[in-house]
Amino acid sequence: MKKIIAGVVGALVVVGAGIGLWLLLDSASPAATVGKTKITASQVTGSVNAVLAERKTVSTSGMQLGSGADLAAQELDLYIISALYADTAAANNISVTQSQVEAASILKQAGSASALKSFEVSREIATKDFPLFVKTYLLNQELNTLVIKKGTTAANAPSAVGLLVTAQGTKEGVKVSKKYGTWDSTNLAVVAPGAATPTPTPSN
Repeated sequence: MKKIIAGVVGALVVVGAGIGLWLLLDSASPAATVGKTKITASQVTGSVNAVLAERKTVSTSGMQLGSGADLAAQELDLYIISALYADTAAANNISVTQSQVEAASILKQAGSASALKSFEVSREIATKDFPLFVKTYLLNQELNTLVIKKGTTAANAPSAVGLLVTAQGTKEGVKVSKKYGTWDSTNLAVVAPGAATPTPTPSN
């Protein structure tokens, strides 16, 4: 989740037995649910496969990339966070159109197709999932604008938005299959099996 959240507000040797377990998951079983939204194991597996394949197309030197259960949890994070941001935005009468996604400045900032590909790989986002990432990024910007209009300072806006998203998750309920780990509602992250839950950073 750290990379997804960081991207919203700001390796090659993993193709062995560790990832094999995730490719054998029952694709019909839900990997997670966010309220009434079902995220399937096949969606997550598809993203994992795409991420692994796309790592071979760029230099990954210096990148910190996940593997096995950690990578699967990372891909599931994107689906869960995107659903939570979409629902939080909808609850506040905020929406983002496809044309806005296509015209997003984040795409232009990359500078070139190769630079964009490197960005996607470093964030462990499959190219097929990048529009979803951009939409979530834009919804985050709109939510930031909303809380600032309501009196939150720009410096505290990210924290305020995080509280809105957390509250939405609590209201709807987020459930994660034990095969992928557990949902950490404080840090808005899937904690892979065997991984330690991050200690939340105190807010000022």
